[in-house]
Amino acid sequence: MNPQVKNVCKALLRRLGYEVRRVRVSREPLAERAGKDAAYYTEYSTPWPVFAPWTGHPDFRTLYGGVAQLTLGSPERGYMLISLARYAKHLAGDFAECGVYQGGSALLLCQILQNSDRKLYLFDSFQGLSKPHSKHDPVFLEGQYAARVEDVKQRLNDYRSLADFRTGWIPDTFIGLESKQYAFVHIDVDLYQPTLDCCTYFYPRLTPGGVLLFDEYGFASAHGEKVAVDEYFAGKPEQSIALITGQALVLKLPP
Repeated sequence: MNPQVKNVCKALLRRLGYEVRRVRVSREPLAERAGKDAAYYTEYSTPWPVFAPWTGHPDFRTLYGGVAQLTLGSPERGYMLISLARYAKHLAGDFAECGVYQGGSALLLCQILQNSDRKLYLFDSFQGLSKPHSKHDPVFLEGQYAARVEDVKQRLNDYRSLADFRTGWIPDTFIGLESKQYAFVHIDVDLYQPTLDCCTYFYPRLTPGGVLLFDEYGFASAHGEKVAVDEYFAGKPEQSIALITGQALVLKLPP
């Protein structure tokens, strides 16, 4: 279409109360590897205005603005993390994060937990990803997303009484914490096996109403994470709730 004609049409439609925007159709070839769920991977949007505080609401920006450059996640995923952590702060139990990377989301959690008597347990090898599963993790590479633990500790220096670093490989780093109870756990380990190990350790120790938040559950590139979660919770009363952000959450039911 001629650009001038296109602009005139857009202007006319706007005067009539309509909004014109480009609709993207996902062409991600990774979705084809997602097995029986491949047909349900798509880019989703709504044509209607919705409240989206992650676009710059002052309450969100105050927390997220300082960590945006330290995380691979999007603002809307950060908003979900903040909201669920604020909810879980009122439950019994400590907080944990598996997969710390540069410490962006850990810093968010520290800010939410400041002035509380909770601990934030941070589990990461700081050597990057462990060896991917040959079937479930075809995209990731061993050693990917390595970070310096010294840098992360420096970023969290103001919260050193709150943050407890457990450096090493999952599940070995869970040893010695068998008696712990958790209100909120952020699981961002990308791969099938460590995700399954996290479910096995944290689920029995999650307080009623507690949250497991899986960071890449809905992404085709991290399909191994979804396989592990679905496999672990098959037959359990709790089921994962897929979120539009690509994350998923599990809420622990009362016994």
